[in-house]
Amino acid sequence: MQILPEIQCVTAGEYVFRQGEMGDRAYLIESGRIEISAESSGETRVLSVLKQGDVFGEMTLIDSNPRSATAKALDDCSLVPITRALVETKLGNADPLTRLLLKLVLSRYRDSRSDTTPTPISHERTLQQVAAELNIATELRQALQDNELEVHYQPIVRLTDQTLAGFEALARWNQRNEGYVPPPKFIAVAEETGLILPLGRWVLEQSCLALQRLQAQADMADVGDLFMSINVAAGQLYHRDEAQTLLSTIKDAGATPQQIKLEITETALLEDPQAAARAMEILRDQGIRLAIDDFGTGYSGLNYLYRFPLHTLKIDRSFIARLPEDESCLRLVRAILGLCREMNLAAIAEGVELPEQAAALRALGCELAQGYLFARPLPESEARRWLVDKTRPAADNAA
Repeated sequence: MQILPEIQCVTAGEYVFRQGEMGDRAYLIESGRIEISAESSGETRVLSVLKQGDVFGEMTLIDSNPRSATAKALDDCSLVPITRALVETKLGNADPLTRLLLKLVLSRYRDSRSDTTPTPISHERTLQQVAAELNIATELRQALQDNELEVHYQPIVRLTDQTLAGFEALARWNQRNEGYVPPPKFIAVAEETGLILPLGRWVLEQSCLALQRLQAQADMADVGDLFMSINVAAGQLYHRDEAQTLLSTIKDAGATPQQIKLEITETALLEDPQAAARAMEILRDQGIRLAIDDFGTGYSGLNYLYRFPLHTLKIDRSFIARLPEDESCLRLVRAILGLCREMNLAAIAEGVELPEQAAALRALGCELAQGYLFARPLPESEARRWLVDKTRPAADNAA
């Protein structure tokens, strides 16, 4: 059964949003009238008065630019919110051509509505980009069907003694003729075309199966329980029933939810905070731990630290790269770690490449880290060998 958005009631004279504010939703007027106005050169100009059946604020469904106008209720109004995440969900099953061409048309529409001179855009070049994305989407779908994708695993270690704590699973695509495709490139296309759902499920399934084999190797070496961190895209949080699908995938693959840590970006939480919170609570209640990836690079502030059921913050590599010389970054990382302690959150430092960085983090009290200093992302067979070498007694290594 389809779940409709909750009706939002606005009293006469109340502002729905103001020009320059950020937003993540448009509105359908169920009853009442809404005045749309814009300020230019110090003067306020009424652009239109909208009534029942009209939609306003639709430009925010295209991108994350500030509101270009102000919306105020002239009467008591009932509004149906239309979030960007809801639109993405509705388009989730559309074919790639429909999705990408719609994006192009809406982008042109924004240009035509702009009060300023639009940024010059070659529509021919844009169409070429759409065609290139369609080609990648087609090949990616085929790669999923033919089981040509890979998952690599990067160790996450304890800084106190560099013992293994877990792994992060990372999708890799080795095209037959082109070699490895940069992950940001094909992940972005997967999100645009709706392929992120089957791709995300496949990575989760493969990672859970691999975790059992890695854990068996760890048990032989008396390493202890390992966890597996797996990235989750926004669409996997907002798509209806996807949280239950994720749970079923984990259990069917033989893993326990307590072994799994799902990593979510800050921007993913911003698109539809209510839907994200609902999905995260379902996952949390089943024992899955939740992490914020690339912490410190988003724009949402700190309010989500109490709004969402989080367990871990992953400190972005851009801060780690400047340690220990950059005093500002040192203070920032110290503050993040202090925040984690106050809120009983674990912290993982990403992108540790130098012994000096590891030493600085250890001195600041950071418990966990990952990066090239310890190991690159590895295919499962190499990750298992790394685990054996890492846990082999020193006498054996010297022999």
